[in-house]
Amino acid sequence: MGLSTPKAIFSQKTKACLLKGKTSYFYRKYQSMRFPKLTVLLLSFPLFILNSCSDDTEDVERDNIYYGTIAMTGAQETPPVTTAATGTIDANYNRLTKTLSYNIVFSGLVDSAVAAHIHGLGEVGVKADIVQTFANFPRRKAGSYSGSLLIDGVKFTEEYLLGGRYYINIHSKTYSGGEIRGQLILAKK
Repeated sequence: MGLSTPKAIFSQKTKACLLKGKTSYFYRKYQSMRFPKLTVLLLSFPLFILNSCSDDTEDVERDNIYYGTIAMTGAQETPPVTTAATGTIDANYNRLTKTLSYNIVFSGLVDSAVAAHIHGLGEVGVKADIVQTFANFPRRKAGSYSGSLLIDGVKFTEEYLLGGRYYINIHSKTYSGGEIRGQLILAKK
């Protein structure tokens, strides 16, 4: 009889015990618990997957707020302006990155634009101070402009942004106080 490795000895002893119907107490307990634990694990796995998927969807919906297409008109200026000029603002605010992205399209200004700004804090019908000037805004009667800015909690706050307290307006040579205005009023997707 040759030398056996410890693994071979264990295997031979385990086989001999199993053949005789003799098993240790711990082995029997392990075998009896094996099936229920495995069943619970397999049944709970789909619930884990479904739960994690719904949480991601809720986070995305909570973190992204879409403003939609906001109309810009002379009637929204303070005081109101009689003009055929119109414009739109497509704005999207991401709460996770604290970024406001916007695209402004305008046409029909009486004469060339001289500036465009974000004003705040002012509700609909209330004139407010300039908070942000748009650099390189097109000096034309019609055009478009895109950009983004950080809602830093100091100069711009999420509370006031989500409360509709900021507006964008375009100033022309004739209407130096602003020819058209659009209030950034929140509308969820």
